[in-house]
Amino acid sequence: MLPIRIVETERDDFDGPIVELWREDDFIGMVFWDGESAIVQIYPDGAGDAQDLDVGELQRLLDTAIQIIDPYAFDEDLTDLRAAVSGAADDSDELHPTTAALLNEFDDQAVHRTEDGEGFFKRGPAEAFIAKCEELDLAVIEMEGFDLEGGKLIARPQLDLVITPQSMMSWSEFRMYANATAADKLRIWPSRASLVVAFVIQQPDAESIVA
Repeated sequence: MLPIRIVETERDDFDGPIVELWREDDFIGMVFWDGESAIVQIYPDGAGDAQDLDVGELQRLLDTAIQIIDPYAFDEDLTDLRAAVSGAADDSDELHPTTAALLNEFDDQAVHRTEDGEGFFKRGPAEAFIAKCEELDLAVIEMEGFDLEGGKLIARPQLDLVITPQSMMSWSEFRMYANATAADKLRIWPSRASLVVAFVIQQPDAESIVA
């Protein structure tokens, strides 16, 4: 089954952004905000038949789409979450061995670090970082995009991803879901040279670490 890709666009009859779902040149459907909640519309194929969609793939894409269209996606509890993961990062005893290996490998690839040690990575290393997390049994649970201009970080609130725990998933299922979602989201972020990305990862023991 061919993979589905998402395309962010705008239409005159919608107030906010629309996320379209495509499989090569075939239009699958779209996701939009109706003022109260996210709505997904799936259309029949060109012959009028039902379309077969992989549930796991669709779930990842819808999670990414909601982050794009939901005007309130980052309002609730984000400050508390960041404070919590920052506090966890300060306790070196909580570092899983694979987390230590990940941070050691990517430490010198960060193009900028804050005073508290948070790293920011260009697109290439960021893509490799996500892939390495999957290899090491770690999950990317938060990802933020900034522009680094003249040594100064410029926040881009629309470039933000927080992946919430999924109680119905095992750890391995959640890890794959989280990393695939992060990779999908990064793929559609701007390709400009000034873009840098920061990460929060989760260990198998559920501890969260700022990279």
